[in-house]
Amino acid sequence: MRVRCCLSAPSPVLATMVYRLSPWHPLAQYPGPVLCRISSLWLTYVSFRGRRHLVLDRMHDKYGEYMRIGPNIVSINSISAQYIYSATARMPKSDSYRAPGHEGVVALFFKQPTEKLHSDRKRVWSGLFTKEGVEQLAPFIERRTFELLNCIQRRQAESRDGSVNLADCFYHWSYDLMGDFVFGGCNKLEMMKNGDPRGMIKGGKLATILLDSVGQTPWLLDIVWRLPLGRSMHRLTEIAAELMDHRLRITEPPSFRDLVSFLAEDETVPERDLRLEAIVAIQGGSDNTSITMTLAAYFITTQQKYFQLLRTELETMFTDPIGPLPDSSLSQLPLLDAIIHEALRLGSPYFLPRVVPDGGAVLDGHFLPAGTVVANAAYSQQTSPDNFYPDPLSFLPERWLAEGLGTSARAIKAALSSFSSGPHVCIAKQLAFQEMRHVLARLVLNMDIAPIEGFDAQAFRDGILNMRTTVLEQPFLVHVHPRGDIVLVEDGV
Repeated sequence: MRVRCCLSAPSPVLATMVYRLSPWHPLAQYPGPVLCRISSLWLTYVSFRGRRHLVLDRMHDKYGEYMRIGPNIVSINSISAQYIYSATARMPKSDSYRAPGHEGVVALFFKQPTEKLHSDRKRVWSGLFTKEGVEQLAPFIERRTFELLNCIQRRQAESRDGSVNLADCFYHWSYDLMGDFVFGGCNKLEMMKNGDPRGMIKGGKLATILLDSVGQTPWLLDIVWRLPLGRSMHRLTEIAAELMDHRLRITEPPSFRDLVSFLAEDETVPERDLRLEAIVAIQGGSDNTSITMTLAAYFITTQQKYFQLLRTELETMFTDPIGPLPDSSLSQLPLLDAIIHEALRLGSPYFLPRVVPDGGAVLDGHFLPAGTVVANAAYSQQTSPDNFYPDPLSFLPERWLAEGLGTSARAIKAALSSFSSGPHVCIAKQLAFQEMRHVLARLVLNMDIAPIEGFDAQAFRDGILNMRTTVLEQPFLVHVHPRGDIVLVEDGV
């Protein structure tokens, strides 16, 4: 009897797994869990749960500053990681910034084939964010903020228990304001009056979550786009297209230069790009600003001493609580800015991956091969005692003030990654600060605000999830009381 023996070739999947675990892989020197080295599905799973920043922080404690969290992904817990976002580094965004279903379409937020395409589009957007462009937006911030005060009071009066979800009010305020800035107000979103019947906020958050989590496994994102789970991305695209088409059809242009006027009038921007830019503008301009205001309000109302200290600072400069609040004055108030910076530090644990260019890069003596996806461990850096001391996990806005928290205290501003930096720094950063200063100042000057009785401040904080957007598992329920004899009406005071 003859026995035939043969060895079949290993499957491509098995061969890939073996290679990724082998000492011949370019990232073999970087430690990390075995599952991370085999597949990026682990990172997708952790990201989708909203606590990636906490998981990575614990892992950095175990594996060190440079850690492999995917077959080709390295997380860096070092102040040196800020370099990867600089113009000098020339590191483009990773594939997690792709817009599935929009191949060939250019939009500011998403990854582009070349950096020139991104810089050219950023030039068009920048027209709205010049000194003159931002100054023309100030009256809209003022008017919408008075509407916000009315919205808060009205919703509290209409509620059964006399409470109001302040987070929802901030979300609706920010969308209404971006409707003004982007579309000249012609679409009349008016969420503070009508709520969000089309689910724009929920849809925007879910679309962002899918991009941030499933996007860590790019091939899976293309599949999800075609499944029911990807419906939120389709729906958001449809709504944005409707808003953009309506704005382009109006015969009487707005009385000021809205964002669409800059985009539509520039010959380098084809019409196909406008709908995707509408998503970028509405979602990007409203989501992070509203959540930062929510977190700032949460911190100062659960620690009332900061609420009162801020009111004292504001009243020193503004004797009339309903008078003008020019940003040139608000920006000079150290505690107001310190509160915003501290809320950003604790509330923006963003994961912003970049790709190492040809030739590789060296950081802290570590060589990173070309094509490696790298990301700064923002949460770890923003809560490290090396950068923020003492009590880095506590809300202590004094750490940003000149007198600080004592001679041994540290507050390394360069470690704050909330708006990124370099070529991809948030173009609306200064406008976002102006909006947050104005809203917080107007609220504190005109209202007493406190969480409802029985509000569990720790449970609320534990329920803050981050996936490039922020999801609150618990509502931020408060009681508000207008101060003195101030009576607010829909269009002003």
